[in-house]
Amino acid sequence: MEKKFNVVIVSKKVSEDVLYCLNKLNHQRYKNFFVTVVVDAKYKKRIPKYKFKTNIVVSKNKNMSYKRNIGVSMFNSELIAFLDSDAYPPKNWLLNGRKLLSNNKKLILGGPSIPFPNQKYWEMIAYYAKRSFFVTGYLNFRKYKSPDRYCDWVESCNMLMHRELFIKNKGMNKNIYLGEDKELIERMKKNDNCIQVYFSKKLFIYHSERTLSKFLIQRFIFGTDLFNIIKFQNKIQSFQPILPLTILIVFAILIFLKIEFSFKLILVSLFIFSIQSIIFLDIIKYLNNPLKIIHTIIAINLANISYALGNFFEFFFLKKFLDRKMYLYSREKDIKIKN
Repeated sequence: MEKKFNVVIVSKKVSEDVLYCLNKLNHQRYKNFFVTVVVDAKYKKRIPKYKFKTNIVVSKNKNMSYKRNIGVSMFNSELIAFLDSDAYPPKNWLLNGRKLLSNNKKLILGGPSIPFPNQKYWEMIAYYAKRSFFVTGYLNFRKYKSPDRYCDWVESCNMLMHRELFIKNKGMNKNIYLGEDKELIERMKKNDNCIQVYFSKKLFIYHSERTLSKFLIQRFIFGTDLFNIIKFQNKIQSFQPILPLTILIVFAILIFLKIEFSFKLILVSLFIFSIQSIIFLDIIKYLNNPLKIIHTIIAINLANISYALGNFFEFFFLKKFLDRKMYLYSREKDIKIKN
């Protein structure tokens, strides 16, 4: 008998995004699954009838970690899959996931998040910026259908595993609202060094992109989580999260150097030109439209400035003055998805 999936989706409410996601799940080729939607408030309207069973769980105003834990613990299934409310998978998502999980109970799966086919121009610019190494670092492979590989961790917007593995490790840390997926996998590996994380392009999902302004807010919030993100290991990639702050500090030093103005102007110009040239060489690997290249370079620079400012909040213990509502705001859609 085929193993059953519980697809867990968390949201503030049963929004049009959620209904759109449910409608897309209706086309899965793998049929042995049900969906659990965990929300803050009771949905007063009737949920459309789908080919799968839908559970609506009200958890009140709790964070995503808490909601995912509730969604998994309340209903029995052999397998679980986490999916964001503003995303949807292709038809073979669960089928491919089941095949990969069939013989390995200590495997955690994930795949790339690519934009919706109808994303607006500036939302796509935000996506192109995220695809660059100079925004998401060595993890940029998760933003397109890159080759399959074992990796450190995968995002909870698209994560599949055996339910037993999740329960055994007591689920996600309900006390954090940022980096909960990374913390979960690190803790799992610490408890059992046989656990593996596998990224497969066959498990890609379509994920709605933020507007450029909310993308920049997201980068700022990520910057305030620097101490959790950075891991000084014997790898060059370990130092990538501090690169934006380092560049900003070097730029500030050049500006305030007490040297002849003309020489300072040359130094600053060379510094800026060198950085922009490196960014340009990176993004022309996947972009060839001149206007999109210019806008993406601007977006990358703004994203890194925003991230570095977030680092300052972390270093000077100002993070406590930020409310998680700021991060939640960056996740909200300006325009709802329509079917």
